[in-house]
Amino acid sequence: MNTNLPIFDIPSTIKYYLSLDKKVPQSFGMDKYDELLHPDNFAILSNEGSVKNGAPIRTDHYAIILCIQGSCHKTVGPYSFEVTPQSVHIVSPKHVTSFENASDDLLLYMVMFKKEFITDTFIKQSALDPLMDLNPACTPMYRLSDDHYRKTKQLYERMDQEYKDGGPFYLQVVRLQVVELLYEINRAFEKCNDTRNNHQLSRQYSLFVSFRNLVEEHFISKRTVQEYADMLHITAKHLSEIVKQETGRNALQIIHNRLYLEAKLLLTTSTLSVKEISDQLNFDTSSHFSRFFKKFADENPSDFKKLSVA
Repeated sequence: MNTNLPIFDIPSTIKYYLSLDKKVPQSFGMDKYDELLHPDNFAILSNEGSVKNGAPIRTDHYAIILCIQGSCHKTVGPYSFEVTPQSVHIVSPKHVTSFENASDDLLLYMVMFKKEFITDTFIKQSALDPLMDLNPACTPMYRLSDDHYRKTKQLYERMDQEYKDGGPFYLQVVRLQVVELLYEINRAFEKCNDTRNNHQLSRQYSLFVSFRNLVEEHFISKRTVQEYADMLHITAKHLSEIVKQETGRNALQIIHNRLYLEAKLLLTTSTLSVKEISDQLNFDTSSHFSRFFKKFADENPSDFKKLSVA
């Protein structure tokens, strides 16, 4: 699908989500108002001064995000979850990401990096790749035990101090600390994986994961539960029951939510007109697209687009 969408690098992502209403003191990480002179392939920062609702974007980098306090709702590709204190989540460049309803007290510690940043270590890339791309069957968000949270928070703080001190070989040390952080995240993942191992092996859960992956691949061309059920060789009723049990939502909601996310992405980051976006998303008419969008956003796509570029 050729949408001519921008892929946001680290400085662009920071600027895109930074609220310019007033400068906010930065208690952790880089100063986001200071010309963003940091290297293009790494940043350590907080969310302080960010907008409360972040429109969907695609990025060219990873982000590992630790929630210190507050909450928000996050979407990363096909996964939607609540970000709450003592949790950590990963954003991969292969997924569209967005957030909304950030609480006033939300405080996140974030590390952003391109793959190239950590492959420039003595550790083989074949060992690093599995650390960055976890099991796609699992939501990339993990709640940490008190001890694990404390150690992870200290690691972020050590990384921040190392970067700010800028001593000899500081970037090499920071690279190794990012790798250490990846290993810590994988420990959290393994604990999560162990607790639901039997669940993941069940046919029901496997079918749900397959459905979710198929939606991610075919949401532009396939809009009905029946089409996905046919691809999975089960009945539409059975698929709907599985999705309801796993998510509390029905299968059609999953399909429509993914389509809505792509619509927001195109409206906020592309130069396409509403009519062109309607065609891009395979709606028969722009009026049909407007009705669909308004059901989710309580406003038509043209008004949404105007506000997003204002």
